[in-house]
Amino acid sequence: MKKRESVSDITVEMALNAASIDWQADIEAAFREALVTLLGRLKAVGGSPAGMRHLSVTSPAGRLDPRLPACDRLWREVFGGFKPASFAIEATSAPRVILSLELEGETAASPSDAPVWRGLAAAAVNTAYSARAAVPDHLDIFVRWREAGERFLATRKVSRDLSYGQARLQRFDFFPASRAQAPLLIFIHGGYWQAMDKAEHAPLLAGHLAAGWAVAVLNYRLCPEVTIAEQVEDVRQALRHLWHGAERYGIDRKCIQVVGHSAGGHLGACLVSSDWPTLDPDMPATPIRAALLISGIFDLEPMRHMSFGPLLGLPDEKTARALSPLLTAPNPGLRLHLAVGERESEAFHWQSRELARRWGERLQGIEVSSVADTHHFSVLEALSSGALLRTSLALA
Repeated sequence: MKKRESVSDITVEMALNAASIDWQADIEAAFREALVTLLGRLKAVGGSPAGMRHLSVTSPAGRLDPRLPACDRLWREVFGGFKPASFAIEATSAPRVILSLELEGETAASPSDAPVWRGLAAAAVNTAYSARAAVPDHLDIFVRWREAGERFLATRKVSRDLSYGQARLQRFDFFPASRAQAPLLIFIHGGYWQAMDKAEHAPLLAGHLAAGWAVAVLNYRLCPEVTIAEQVEDVRQALRHLWHGAERYGIDRKCIQVVGHSAGGHLGACLVSSDWPTLDPDMPATPIRAALLISGIFDLEPMRHMSFGPLLGLPDEKTARALSPLLTAPNPGLRLHLAVGERESEAFHWQSRELARRWGERLQGIEVSSVADTHHFSVLEALSSGALLRTSLALA
């Protein structure tokens, strides 16, 4: 084992606008800005999010609590599922947000060149699948998505936070169609099973709404509080809820399409390879007519070797294989399109090509496309008004 040099603890301070008319929003905006700065300083001193031990959060009257849903969403936007072992909430009378992070003395094994997946060492796997690191402005993109989502939801007819389960995140937003018996699109967001929210993805479905579709945008519980296996059960529960509620929601249960991105692509693939009659005797073998899976991960073995691998509930190869759609069979008669951003790593392209090869033995007409001049995040913009919208509508 090789001992790393210890890194200093980090303190970040952000001033607030004392005259703000929306004090809570100002505090949360300062919190996110402080988080981005904190991450930058952590990287600058050679630290890792995995080495965060304790975070003290100081704000006016102690109003800032990282455990609250709005703050947790911002935290995950910046740090994913990495969290300090403990938090402390401190109060001040000054218009300031102060984050003080204590770091553990980290011990790590020397990097190994031993191959762990398809001839790649762990470091190479981490590089191949580090979607955020490959897009330096990803945090700016997330802000743009979040702000666009807020505007979109404020101007659309939508039922917010409908329940398909008991947990806080077992919710969906439902956009009704203007006619009865409409096709339904179910959207599952990405975030490497640890982050993101349904709200910031809603604007991506504007083209489907304009085409007369009903749309359900899902949330699901996030790692590391739950495992990927539990997330699979979440999205299955959501589909069962919508399928059985077809009359209530004014949808045609024979015309359901699933669209998923990244981790959502994996969860979507799990839906279209589930044994539905065994899970629910009232459901047909193929309750989903079509699926569009974007930048999906269908072999989970490489995820065990990522820096965030310990957060996902994949303790061994057996578990990763059991949760890999690549090793299952698709529902019969399904229409399937797999898409990847042209500028994504070869590893992401391989995931879709290999799923098409494996499933092609059972499923005719699988298509795989590379969306020109897009990366792991910008590829989603082609869903709102571009090539992927046309693809999705053609699958109906």
